[in-house]
Amino acid sequence: MLPLGLGAPVGLSLPAFALAGLIWAPYMSTSMALFQRSTSAAQLPAVLATNGAILVLAVPLGTMLGGPLVGAIGARPTLLFCAAAIVALGLIAGGFAISGRIARSPGGSAVAEVSARR
Repeated sequence: MLPLGLGAPVGLSLPAFALAGLIWAPYMSTSMALFQRSTSAAQLPAVLATNGAILVLAVPLGTMLGGPLVGAIGARPTLLFCAAAIVALGLIAGGFAISGRIARSPGGSAVAEVSARR
């Protein structure tokens, strides 16, 4: 979405979408494997049901929010906003993942305490 939101030519936007499609293709099977690996057998049905409910609600919610936004500010600014929001959420999630790993690593709490004192 970022190339379209920034007004990139079609020759650049189309390969970017093709690359995104190649990256997206294994997402569902990879995320399912991650859920199965990181969740106990007793909690797996509840976790998968919650994930399914979120995915089912995401598309209509995105349409409900995106439609009026396109009407208010236009298609290109909406795509740019959505792309920037996706990048920001990815960076935030990556930050949480990295900080969680640091906290769980041996000696990670000492590093966190030293960083907090500064």
